[in-house]
Amino acid sequence: MGVEAVIVAAGARAPVGTTAESVAAAVRAGISRVRRVQVPELGRRADSFIARDGLLDAREWSGAARMAALGAAALEEVLARLASALHMEDVDVPVLVGLPDERPGWKDADASRVVAALSALGRERLRLQVEPRLTGHASAIEGLREAVTRVSRAPLVIVGGVDSYHDVRTLAWLRARNQWLEEGARTGFAPGEAAAFVAVMAAPDARRWRLAPHATVRAAATARETKRIHTDDLNLGEGLTAAVSEVLAPLEGARAAVACVHSDLNGERYRSEEWGFVALRLGAAFHDASAIHTPVSSCGEVGAATGALNLVLCAQSWRRRYASGPRALLWGSSEAGLRAAALLEEPLSGNEEGAKPWPR
Repeated sequence: MGVEAVIVAAGARAPVGTTAESVAAAVRAGISRVRRVQVPELGRRADSFIARDGLLDAREWSGAARMAALGAAALEEVLARLASALHMEDVDVPVLVGLPDERPGWKDADASRVVAALSALGRERLRLQVEPRLTGHASAIEGLREAVTRVSRAPLVIVGGVDSYHDVRTLAWLRARNQWLEEGARTGFAPGEAAAFVAVMAAPDARRWRLAPHATVRAAATARETKRIHTDDLNLGEGLTAAVSEVLAPLEGARAAVACVHSDLNGERYRSEEWGFVALRLGAAFHDASAIHTPVSSCGEVGAATGALNLVLCAQSWRRRYASGPRALLWGSSEAGLRAAALLEEPLSGNEEGAKPWPR
């Protein structure tokens, strides 16, 4: 990559917190908002597991409405953190927001409701240009890849993801496909909801605006997987392997391997097996390829918000000094076949005074 890109601000909203810091702290502490409930709108059945944002109306079962509220809250946090540094600037700001693949309860046209809620947050001198990407789990990391290329021409790019499975039609669809984790089930996930955004800049611009970097983006890549979930094809992880291999290439000859892996593993066998094949091929690059960080146990399955939320969690682990190393791999796997991966590093300026630096 030609320009060094850094993350300089973050915002998040999830069932376990209302800010980037509170969400990260709750996930680290193992706090969970996954609850066993019955959804009367779907008829009486065995108890099902679900994770909801407690500040939203519990009677609201429109996924698009909930996404609009969650996304606006998380993006507003990012803009508030940038306000003091950028109050004199007059710029157009691309907002690359990942949204779900089309599914029952969520159509392409529904994205306009989320886009409108996000666009309304723009300031007079900070004009938001919201660009939706309806590509699911891998969408935010795909957006990060594009943001790295854009920050050489634009002073600021915001990358994020928003999702909510809390729509009656969506939940019925998950149940029909045996993806909803219910009492007595052996596999599946607890449907959740979340939104997260990060601000990306070229390192020189961050220094000019006196914004401390949270993380450095070393590499980002995408690939396609043709052996998709819910088909009879055996997925050997070829697409994800291609994306991960590309982002690990800059580490050739490095003394220390990747210490942290942030993913969208959610309890589905397909995803676990896919990563297993990647680990078999590329395991030498990791301290422990089986040590996976995921927000699912705290927030439920958060779909298109997963990649952006993992960006926030990863950066916070360095800011709060509890990460296990200076490098992290993030990856996402969308049901329609998109695979994306990113290699992040703790910024050298992020070390606290007197803290022992990681081996590099």
